Amino acid sequence: MKGLNGQRADFERRADELRDRLMHTIEALDRRRHALVDVRSRVRRHGPEVLAGGLLLAIAGGAAAIALIKGARARSERLGGERLRALVRFWRHPEQVAPRGKPSVSREIGRRILVGMASYVAMQLIRRGVRLTLALPEGDAQARRSPLELSAATSRTRPPSGQGPV
Repeated sequence: MKGLNGQRADFERRADELRDRLMHTIEALDRRRHALVDVRSRVRRHGPEVLAGGLLLAIAGGAAAIALIKGARARSERLGGERLRALVRFWRHPEQVAPRGKPSVSREIGRRILVGMASYVAMQLIRRGVRLTLALPEGDAQARRSPLELSAATSRTRPPSGQGPV
């Protein structure tokens, strides 16, 4: 019995040592987590890098803003010039600027019929493509059968209940 008490004390001492080591490891991990999450200490430690990153972001944002402003100004100037040229074209050749009039009724009906036919053909082609894409391979012919055909086929191959192979 005395040998077991010695082993028990040894096991308890070893367990206490392992618990102490585990607690030290947990405390170290907790300190590292606090150091990692603490923004102030990170900024103090990496101040120049944070400053350089912020400066680069500010420069990129400023460059984007300048580009947008210049593009908007150039667009308004360009539109003004295009309007002036359109006015000059209208003054010189008014027959080329004004619309030629409404299309005839027969031409509009023909156009609508053609557009309808083209959209119908496109829909049929899309449906056929979807069907071919979703089609089962030839080996899965049983999967294509209706549920009634499947139940009839299984009842023919299955022996009646109570009469299994002997």
